[in-house]
Amino acid sequence: MNTIETQPGALAPDAFNSLAVSHPVSVGNASPGASIFADLEQFKIDMKEAGLEGAEEQLAVVSVRKPPAEEFVRVSPDKAMTITMVLHDCRDNFASEYYVVAPRMLGEMMDLRAAFYAQLCVTVTRSGLVMLWPVKLPTGGASNPWYDSALRGAEMAKADWIRIYADPGQKQYRIRKALGDFDPPAFPDKPLNELLELAFRGRIIDSSDHPICKKLRGEA
Repeated sequence: MNTIETQPGALAPDAFNSLAVSHPVSVGNASPGASIFADLEQFKIDMKEAGLEGAEEQLAVVSVRKPPAEEFVRVSPDKAMTITMVLHDCRDNFASEYYVVAPRMLGEMMDLRAAFYAQLCVTVTRSGLVMLWPVKLPTGGASNPWYDSALRGAEMAKADWIRIYADPGQKQYRIRKALGDFDPPAFPDKPLNELLELAFRGRIIDSSDHPICKKLRGEA
């Protein structure tokens, strides 16, 4: 006699039958017992009547981050869509949250060793994710393989789809150009100042009383 063994806590084969929906919901013109999605016509909406005529998706969030290692990205070649700024990298549980340092706070944040120069590049992934890529800039004339390779990747991405990912062994980023013929990138139609507003909403260090400054001074 054949027996079927199950792991402790696992469902026996017959148990799956009890998980099936015995009475699927039926609406509209669907026959009794049919799935609610059997008749998709019932879901169609009169856009004009609903007040949605001409509506389109609006860009509401722009992340400030390095490109995901597994994604191919493009960088806008428009010079007006890249800006050099001073940023603070607030790390919490190894996750980075970037803050803009207002010009008047540059000296204080540099004294606290808590700011760096970066090029912010408008970047998109193949799936349409919009981000500002903070590419750190070397200062004092010193060369840095991490910074140099990231800058090289950002420049390449203005013409080609690339992947960029860290190579700790070589202490630099590796850049891989896509072999396929991908569709052109869909860059946002908003100007850079509007993208910056979306990206850094509530994250601007503009006074010595800012919580970040107090934390760095050990006052909070």
